[in-house]
Amino acid sequence: MPSDRLRKLEMDANAAFDLYREMYFEGGVSSVYLWDLDHGFAGVILIKKAGDGSKKIKGCWDSIHVVEVQEKSSGRSAHYKLTSTAMLWLQTNKLGSGTMNLGGSLTRQTETDTGVGDTSPHIANIGRMVEDMENKIRNILNEIYFGKTKDIVNGLRSVQSIPDERQQAALRNDLAIALQKRQAKTDN
Repeated sequence: MPSDRLRKLEMDANAAFDLYREMYFEGGVSSVYLWDLDHGFAGVILIKKAGDGSKKIKGCWDSIHVVEVQEKSSGRSAHYKLTSTAMLWLQTNKLGSGTMNLGGSLTRQTETDTGVGDTSPHIANIGRMVEDMENKIRNILNEIYFGKTKDIVNGLRSVQSIPDERQQAALRNDLAIALQKRQAKTDN
């Protein structure tokens, strides 16, 4: 059981991250658990959002944020260490592209020293770190993982028929020849 001070912080953190989850995920569930350490405290923030299958996309987002807070002897600052893991699973089933499953996880870590006070309590400091980390992870997943997957799928699967692709290739070839002839005329 956490100390009385930490239990109050845990209840306040649950309320704060419940609002965060509703604003960012528009549903799902979240929980915050804290425990005492010798020179501070640690905790975990859990967020889960499952897709309902609308728009022929099923999926689930799970994020686990483990935070360690070492309070400085002055009591006015603390060292925060955040380790975040996001797990994502998606399944699409569309007429044009068929069924595709995509899943994976990504873990990142950050540390910072931040002031603690009435204007910047632990919950605000942790919340800012979690928000920044989730945004980074979302961007990485979107740019790298989804972008790369899209490139691979487009290279393996064609939505166009073979005659249409041949017609486009012939048109590209004709355009290239016409541009070369035009360039040759301007060079002379």
